[in-house]
Amino acid sequence: MAINHRQIEMFRADEADLPKVLAELHKKYGGQPDLLRIAKINEQIVAGYALVSPTERQGYFDLKWISVLPEFRRQGVGRWMAGHAMGVAESKSGRGLRTRHGEPEQFFQELGFAHTPADWFTMEFLPE
Repeated sequence: MAINHRQIEMFRADEADLPKVLAELHKKYGGQPDLLRIAKINEQIVAGYALVSPTERQGYFDLKWISVLPEFRRQGVGRWMAGHAMGVAESKSGRGLRTRHGEPEQFFQELGFAHTPADWFTMEFLPE
């Protein structure tokens, strides 16, 4: 099934809303995110991510995890979700987005993240 990204609807969520695959990621990596989001297509959860807001003013948001359910992978949903997370962080005056997520390095680099010596993937937002 080809995905039309205009069909993706984003929702705030809590841990109880997550399907098993995402709940396991959240338990392992989630920590205490203040921004938990899920994506749905036709009322079915297809992906999610968790963000932690910065503690300092205009700091970096931490992307604790991001995942797409297996049957929806390789269709641009992960890229779309990462873009959504960037938009949320930027709209809340974040300086950038960073993650230590275990995904392949190529995924984050293709999105414009830099791999730092401290083993972070970092995306800095440029002021307009």
